[in-house]
Amino acid sequence: MLRIPLVVLMLCTSSAAQEQRYTLSVDVELVNVTATVIDASGRYIESLTERDFQVLEDGREQTISFFSHDTRIPVSIGVLIDSSGSHQDKLEQGLQIVSEIAAMLSPGDEMFVITFNSRAVLRQKFTSSAGEIQRALVGVRAGGETAVYDAISLGLDELKAAKNRKQILVLLTDGFDTRSKIKAAEAEESLTKSDALVYAIGIDDDDNDPRTRRRPRYHIYQYMLGRLTSAGSGRLIRLYTGRNYDLRSLAEMMLGELHQEYTMGYYPTVGPERAGSRSIEVRVTKPGARILGERLHLQRRDVVEQ
Repeated sequence: MLRIPLVVLMLCTSSAAQEQRYTLSVDVELVNVTATVIDASGRYIESLTERDFQVLEDGREQTISFFSHDTRIPVSIGVLIDSSGSHQDKLEQGLQIVSEIAAMLSPGDEMFVITFNSRAVLRQKFTSSAGEIQRALVGVRAGGETAVYDAISLGLDELKAAKNRKQILVLLTDGFDTRSKIKAAEAEESLTKSDALVYAIGIDDDDNDPRTRRRPRYHIYQYMLGRLTSAGSGRLIRLYTGRNYDLRSLAEMMLGELHQEYTMGYYPTVGPERAGSRSIEVRVTKPGARILGERLHLQRRDVVEQ
């Protein structure tokens, strides 16, 4: 459930305009909700219609007045990759994932890269060039502690320069922050307040691999990354060290999912005289489907009446 502040603007016309018998009113009551929908296996669903959704405001179901499904939404992506000492055997896998994501960028997309160990470092500002991203990753070595929350803070700051409305932070780590100046609660609050979706790729040690049985078990998918992806209305992808994955298919799946979006617009049944916050809930009624992050936008609509 999401809360948004409701603002109502009233615009008075001049006497000259009144003589021409035109009235200009500004209505901010059109509320747009955008959402990505996935199935039980984590694949995005493309074939839904407005009949598959319900929008409720303060518990009252609303009539959907506008509906669309776009599959080529341009995105701004910030990648945060763990280069700490604990990630030494996983860094090559992580760097390959970043390269594959960069190779899948579409025209209009942009991406930046931050590495983090004891401190977070911006390696590449926003760019649409896969070559620039790959060159920025040359020479990255593992070492030091893990400042995940500081990296998130730096990433959110960098997202302020994004040119696209849809913004994503992709976090690659084996988890367990050990060095950040920023606390976990602060990072989670910042993500909740932001418009960024969080996709976390947790690369964990394989419990069945005899080479890693003596290492500490961080089990990143159970706690830290789960909380971060919940705060960022995103999702967690779990990988294991040393296993063979089709990383190109993983990148293709992620970008395909991020590029698509359902948009629903409605006019609230309660009039503009009501101020304050309203609770808006979006439901998908198709069995096995769930919404991956909702984003709400109040839009001004100018209406000229004669």
